[in-house]
Amino acid sequence: MPANPDGQASERPPDRPVPVILAFGLKPERVVGSEGRIDAVLEPPGAEDDVLVQALASGIEAGGAVIAVLPQWFPPEGALRLAMARSMLDTDRVAVHETALPPLAAAVLCSLASSLAPHVPSAGVLASLLPELEAELHVFTWLGSVSGLSAPAPTFGQHLTSLGPKSAFGVSSWPEPSVHRLSGDEPGVPLPEITRPSRMVVAPRAGDVAWAKETVNRALGGLPVAEVDATPNGPSWWGTSKVVESVVFPVDAGELAEDLLAELEPWVCRWCRELIARSPCPLCGHRGRPVRRRPQPHQQGGVRR
Repeated sequence: MPANPDGQASERPPDRPVPVILAFGLKPERVVGSEGRIDAVLEPPGAEDDVLVQALASGIEAGGAVIAVLPQWFPPEGALRLAMARSMLDTDRVAVHETALPPLAAAVLCSLASSLAPHVPSAGVLASLLPELEAELHVFTWLGSVSGLSAPAPTFGQHLTSLGPKSAFGVSSWPEPSVHRLSGDEPGVPLPEITRPSRMVVAPRAGDVAWAKETVNRALGGLPVAEVDATPNGPSWWGTSKVVESVVFPVDAGELAEDLLAELEPWVCRWCRELIARSPCPLCGHRGRPVRRRPQPHQQGGVRR
């Protein structure tokens, strides 16, 4: 499927219901440009609050299914209330994806998933692909202190340096999460090679915005940059209010979906009949594996006469 200069697919599949994304603890951002409906629950609802029941029912009615993105750092009451809402609706049209991504990256994951939704054959396959979508994101964060950072864990020396008045650190998720002390005009963190049409989104709260928008981005090849508001849970996740979050993500939704689907062999869940590509089923939780096909005669070395 050809892409236009912005990296978006120039053709879209026929209109059909696509799943609604429900983001917990995240402020939805339309950073890819082709997102559908993304709802948000910033705080865990109270025990008597039926907001989740209403959100799930509305999402199922609008898109046929809901994919809930639940960060691991969200208060545990959120998962409990979500499970209760699913039980009250007695539905297998809600998939739950738990993510360890930090706040801005998790919000970008929601945008990317929503943008891919029209290009994949089912809500079950889309939910199955979320771990692969996470791997497409590159996180670069500027921190003025690492004294409250736990993941990735800074070294003892970095903790000591963090006590200084002008300390600065960079966190990179590539090739694995790591913390680096920053100095000079270089990025100071490992950088991947960007091969897909991509953009950078930056959410500054307090700190060196130019490190992400100019220094890191220049080293990545000069990607288009969008700036959004600071994430609601950025300080608590990163352990400091001196934080500038940035994420690099692909924008060629149609081609990305095609590439990811080419590596899958989806099957129909034997319990809920949803087309999926991961066990247990993201929607009903059934742990059945696909039925193995019997080899055809020509695959057994013979030819049927």
